[in-house]
Amino acid sequence: MKFNKIYKNTLVASSFIISSALITGCSSDDPDKTNVRIIHASADAPPVVIKLNSAVAVPNLDYPLSTGFVSIDAGTYDVAVDAIVPGGNLEGVIKVDDIPFVKDQRYTVVAIGDVADMSISEFVAAESAATPAADEVAISVLHAATAVAGIDVAVYVTAPGADITGTAPNFSFDFKGQIDAGALPATEYQIRVVAAGNTADPAYDSGKVDLSDFAGQKLLLLAVNTVNSTTKTASPVKLVAYTDSAQLELLDTETTAAAKVVHLSPNAPTVDVFASSSALETSPTKLIDSISYAETQPATNSYENVPMGSYTFDVTVEDQGIDNSVYLSDSVMLDAGYEYTVIANGYLGMDPQFALLPTLDSNRSIVTQASVKVFHGAPSAGTVDVFVTPAGDFTKEQVEGGMAGDPLINDFTFGTITGYVTVPPGNYDIRVVTEGGAGTAAINQEGFNLAAGSVSTVIAREPVSGGDPNDFGLVVLGN
Repeated sequence: MKFNKIYKNTLVASSFIISSALITGCSSDDPDKTNVRIIHASADAPPVVIKLNSAVAVPNLDYPLSTGFVSIDAGTYDVAVDAIVPGGNLEGVIKVDDIPFVKDQRYTVVAIGDVADMSISEFVAAESAATPAADEVAISVLHAATAVAGIDVAVYVTAPGADITGTAPNFSFDFKGQIDAGALPATEYQIRVVAAGNTADPAYDSGKVDLSDFAGQKLLLLAVNTVNSTTKTASPVKLVAYTDSAQLELLDTETTAAAKVVHLSPNAPTVDVFASSSALETSPTKLIDSISYAETQPATNSYENVPMGSYTFDVTVEDQGIDNSVYLSDSVMLDAGYEYTVIANGYLGMDPQFALLPTLDSNRSIVTQASVKVFHGAPSAGTVDVFVTPAGDFTKEQVEGGMAGDPLINDFTFGTITGYVTVPPGNYDIRVVTEGGAGTAAINQEGFNLAAGSVSTVIAREPVSGGDPNDFGLVVLGN
């Protein structure tokens, strides 16, 4: 089983925030308490704000995170969910009044469905009614994966490696279906999700799952959508296991890591890139065959799948072989389910020196926004300002003359990469203005479309060595 590590330590702050907000922000003369957990399970939705009785309880909950169980005053609450979108929050995308929270109970409220088809709604999930012994784990399973909604889905929970051909599943359910699997021995299992009876090729396969660490606990398992091309290649779904205070993502056992390479070294020739890792069947192996300046391989909007593992990369002149490497990278960990862009930048034999920069791409498509990160890959441009304005609002000359307001990125230096910036979907003009050139727009890209759900990396590149000295431009990578 591939565990995605990003969610392991995300709950402490959220739990403190919601607990503080609800205990102090919601008046009640009744000292009786109850317990509430909120889970964001809508794969195409933005982060959200959770309000109880109009008070902010959780200021920022993202997919597929949980607040963990927190204790609040028992009583009746109005629950509202606001979407965090560029330019301000969209209020009341989910709104349910007069929800009773009875004392000494444990409630799990799940945001479920898709924003794209307006099916997002709240779902109150039940945890297992069983009380686990010290060597057991009590499991409840919820189908929250819209990617396989409407398909006959069967779930097999077996010993690792068991043959499921011709056997009956443990249970079957459809979207929003929930099953109480009861108390099971806290040992090793294999979980397989089979669509349309195809046991030979499960839609999801956990591989070996060791539940011994969860002995004596209750687990809520959610089947949810995978969200990038690499995880979707392995399976349209993944499982997320929620404990009272933590969560773990269980990826399909076939899930790999993935990478693309961008050649942005102006004076470097066409090169090959070799990867070395114990994860590879053959190491070293040629990962990229013949890439020239300003090119991206395998493509601007796709990745090369590679096994999870620790890698080093050698860069060689085309067809010269790894023994003639001109650059050896530091060790880089590529984790399963993640997608990376490796940028070759700088100069060979002069400052700033040639280097490989691995960057993590967050390619979840959120339909309410376009997401953009920017990399300064043009060393001769020096420090620049980057302006991103709605198409047609300002001419290039107006931007150069300081009439377009503050830049999106100020004092942007070579080799710097931003975090993701979210903007409303639409057409934009992108101008990269040199500070040392009297406000000259070295790059002027007009009418660039940032579509809803798009995730882009915009790279400023300089002219090829020996070429037109004014030929600055952009390399745009997508999801």
